[in-house]
Amino acid sequence: MKPRCPLVVIEWEDSRQPSPGWGYLSGFEPGSVVRCTSVGWLIHDGDDLKALAPNLGDLDADVQASGIIQIPSRCVIGVARLKEPRLTSS
Repeated sequence: MKPRCPLVVIEWEDSRQPSPGWGYLSGFEPGSVVRCTSVGWLIHDGDDLKALAPNLGDLDADVQASGIIQIPSRCVIGVARLKEPRLTSS
């Protein structure tokens, strides 16, 4: 059975990808932070870290997760709980 983990959307900030190669400091142009949005089941909600699992499997057994992302709590701008739709079996 699926653990009681809320489905959420998290908005958070991340650093930009490192610049490739060498460059002169005199030509450096600072960029902005990267705003990100992630959706998944909140499997860990700690003071230092939030962990989201966008994929869950084996819901009727020992639940598995894949694609888990770990976001430092200090980077989180906001968290909103989403309403989980009721899915019907075919």
